[in-house]
Amino acid sequence: MKRKSLALLLVLVMLVSLMAACGKPETPTPTDPTKGPDASDPVETDPPVKPEPGEPKIFYDWTTSRASWNPHTYTNSKHLEIYSTMVGIVSSVDGSDQLLFVPHDTSELPYSEDGGTTWICKFRDDIKFTNGTPINAKTYEYSIKMMIDPALGNPNAGYIFDPCVVKNAKEYFASDCEWEDVGVKVLDDHTLEITLAYPSTEIDFFTSLGALIWPVDEALYEAGMNEDRTSTSYGTDMDQIAASGPFYLKEWVLDGYEVLARNDDNPLVKEGYYFLDEVNTRYVSENATRWQMFLNGELDWGALSGDNYEENKNDPRAVKQISPMVWGLFVNTSSKNVIMQDNDFRLALYYSAPRVEVATQVYVLYDSPNYLISTGISVTGSDEVTIPYRSTPQAKAIVEKFSDNDDKALELFNAAYERNGNKKIKIELTYFEGQEAMKRTGEVCQEKWEQLFGSDRFELVLRAVQPMQAYDNYEAGDYDLGTGVDLTNEFNMWASFVVWTSDYPNKSVPGYANEEFDKLYFDCMYGELLNDPDARIDALAKMEEMLMDYCVFIPTMQNNNTWLVSERVELPTYTYLPWVAYGFFQSDIYPD
Repeated sequence: MKRKSLALLLVLVMLVSLMAACGKPETPTPTDPTKGPDASDPVETDPPVKPEPGEPKIFYDWTTSRASWNPHTYTNSKHLEIYSTMVGIVSSVDGSDQLLFVPHDTSELPYSEDGGTTWICKFRDDIKFTNGTPINAKTYEYSIKMMIDPALGNPNAGYIFDPCVVKNAKEYFASDCEWEDVGVKVLDDHTLEITLAYPSTEIDFFTSLGALIWPVDEALYEAGMNEDRTSTSYGTDMDQIAASGPFYLKEWVLDGYEVLARNDDNPLVKEGYYFLDEVNTRYVSENATRWQMFLNGELDWGALSGDNYEENKNDPRAVKQISPMVWGLFVNTSSKNVIMQDNDFRLALYYSAPRVEVATQVYVLYDSPNYLISTGISVTGSDEVTIPYRSTPQAKAIVEKFSDNDDKALELFNAAYERNGNKKIKIELTYFEGQEAMKRTGEVCQEKWEQLFGSDRFELVLRAVQPMQAYDNYEAGDYDLGTGVDLTNEFNMWASFVVWTSDYPNKSVPGYANEEFDKLYFDCMYGELLNDPDARIDALAKMEEMLMDYCVFIPTMQNNNTWLVSERVELPTYTYLPWVAYGFFQSDIYPD
């Protein structure tokens, strides 16, 4: 059962649908800049030349900030390039535009011989951290144990029991069993056996346990432990980081910048998936500053915003992201503000949300969804054809049911207002401090709702909060409406809905519990619907509709970003791929 690689082929119908969804014009790629946005207008440009041997290939990147590189507590996925995994998820580099699942720290892809319950992970015998410490099956066992250690309470513990449920992992995390009871066993130095509570498909295993377990150096991890073992300083200082991924941390200035250098000992580098010598990343929080730095040639990519989208959307350097996520407003259905517990009131906000105004006045380039599941999510039916979920009849019916309707919204508001004793309704909307677009979104909502419902009867108060504090407030229930997004599994949307199940630990947004929803989730993930593709699609639509009927979330935009990429950058793919997007870190570089 030896598996050297697995390619996720995007079938034709999916490619056509996705291209239609992103609306990207057929313009030349940056590696063939012979025409302008208008195909009849030539662009005068010298052909790029490959760097001379020995010249470093540096990709100039940006992110916001970084406080830690601990992979068990990370909040920014970009830094995981410094850590290896069992399965590498990469773009092909031969021009075939395929998403590949390839062995990373393992010598072959993990496999199961009992229908997906027991998985064998065989590790290479020559892998190590950049400090020289070997990596083997025991390294991964320790990493998993720490990831779900009940005293540490790591935020990423859920990756060990969602969507693949490692036997007794959740119980260990809750201090209800011993480590020996957990389904993680070292068979020998280079073989790890992982036993699940329920069978899993290959793609679910590869994209969860295969790609979301990162080896940590035991000696450094233990050296950073506090006295009561409730936290570790691992990853918070250059001397407390041991890299193993395609890159290692070469320089790091807190709140300033970071420099990643290629790790030539990494298996994926050895096998030819990475070409960059360094990734130089600046910490820049302001959109306007990032854009100006891109124009100045200080960054290799820039994200278009409402201010510059129309002017640059047809630039031949443009590439379009198809976001798997929908941004909007979390709705606290158990708020101390009693009116938030009124379903009619919540739906009044939903049906009258100014999505189009937000899309056209604030973000300009984004879609204005009246649904929870993004156009970037796909499903595969019993005919084995993969299509965007939103193109299914079930999903289309949901869009029709929840179409914008101010008259219906006003009718629902009036009913809720009467139940409120005809007293003025006042609620609060939390947005991320320093994010001007989010503030403007709140102002657009404020103007729309106060005008529709009457400012004498309704008032929306805007509250600026730092992003991390905002999510802490959401978890504590200290909000009415809150700007945010739930991460989604591009390969398994059913798994993404776990956050709305009744017993989900550390809920970011408490207040929703429904036994029927819980059963549908379980049946799709582990029960009788797991191997019934058509029934799973029906169930997914039902779950989405239930969440929308209860109004747990008010969607405002789907952030299908458009990026401009420097002419000197040759991307490995110009087809948007799940997980890797366009593979920026797998780029090749032409000289300035």
